[in-house]
Amino acid sequence: MSPTQLVYNVFDAFTAKRFRGNPAAVMVLEPDHGLSDEVLQFIGREFNLSETAFLVPLEDHREDAPHFSLRWFTPHHEAPLCGHATLAAACHLRFNYPELQPPYRFASRVSGELKVAYHADQDLYELDFPVDIPVAFAEAEVAAGLEMARTWFPKIAPADIKAVCRTGRGYLVEVAGTVNVSAVVHDSVAIARDVPIGQCVLTGPHEPTAEDPSQIHSRMFACGSGIDEDPVTGSAHTRIVPYWLNKWGGNEVKCRQVSARVGELDTVWLRDEGRVLLRGHGVKVAEGVLFL
Repeated sequence: MSPTQLVYNVFDAFTAKRFRGNPAAVMVLEPDHGLSDEVLQFIGREFNLSETAFLVPLEDHREDAPHFSLRWFTPHHEAPLCGHATLAAACHLRFNYPELQPPYRFASRVSGELKVAYHADQDLYELDFPVDIPVAFAEAEVAAGLEMARTWFPKIAPADIKAVCRTGRGYLVEVAGTVNVSAVVHDSVAIARDVPIGQCVLTGPHEPTAEDPSQIHSRMFACGSGIDEDPVTGSAHTRIVPYWLNKWGGNEVKCRQVSARVGELDTVWLRDEGRVLLRGHGVKVAEGVLFL
């Protein structure tokens, strides 16, 4: 029998401050919850956040080895992978089910098993995600790719668009370090036309300062999927991190997504394992009951 009401929490992810980072709603469902995908999508639309996460305990779930299925719904569709809502799901479990011992294991439909560790000494969550290495355009397509990016970001000087790459979920655009990524104007219509499903990531290098120690700045647009700009996107960093570390070398890099809300990630590329670790904080901002 389907439940008539669901308890939910909302967490701001990839931030230690409320009203920053990226908010996600989280709910734990019983294995026999009986809710159709249509209803889950309605709930995602009702919250109208970039993602709402649903957890269901699996058969081998135990307190000393927590294991859940995890699905993410935007207001418009089910997402194949979501970093900030996965971090929010781990926050939900830590706050509401303290008997569970991390790491938390999550089975996703498309992206395989995901893990989230928790480092209590730093109040830090560590997501273990599959990497998505950007691929450069073929030589004959480079000019067309650059022209396409110029329509997405029409006020960037053409010489400041350094590269456009394809990724597993859309495109990545590199800009010069002289570009203030946070101030870039984007054309939502052009992005939605060329990226009807997927993500358009804008990224550039940043010189670390005491106020902002990050080495990479980024923003992410999913205009064709109903998300004009995502505040902080964990999944985008499965592309951003290997892209820059392939250029610079090394295995670690500090990142900041410079949307209006701002979020921070410390990251590690496990090159030989094809994984990336995304480390960040999460803070609870709301709780309540959803009536069905």
